[in-house]
Amino acid sequence: MSEKDRFGDKLKEKEKAEEDRYFAEQDRAKLDSIRKDKGAEAEPQLGLCPRCGLALAERSHLGVSIDECSACGGIWLDKGELEAVGERAEEGWVSRWMRSVLDN
Repeated sequence: MSEKDRFGDKLKEKEKAEEDRYFAEQDRAKLDSIRKDKGAEAEPQLGLCPRCGLALAERSHLGVSIDECSACGGIWLDKGELEAVGERAEEGWVSRWMRSVLDN
């Protein structure tokens, strides 16, 4: 590879880096604007879907209470619920049947 080719490659890399930096700054400015409009300390509200903002419905899956959004189909788990669902999914069918009978 000649010296001229290496120099051309370096110029292309520099241009690409400058372009990436420009778009990163644009994205950062847009995010800051959105945060400012919504309020910097805006927290997701309990009982509302973090994705679409509509009310969540509580339902039971393998005896574990989970939150489900009927609008977007999102399923939201509180601390420890994923582990509980995983443990119960590994149980045999007899244990799951007994749990369903006892819960009713």
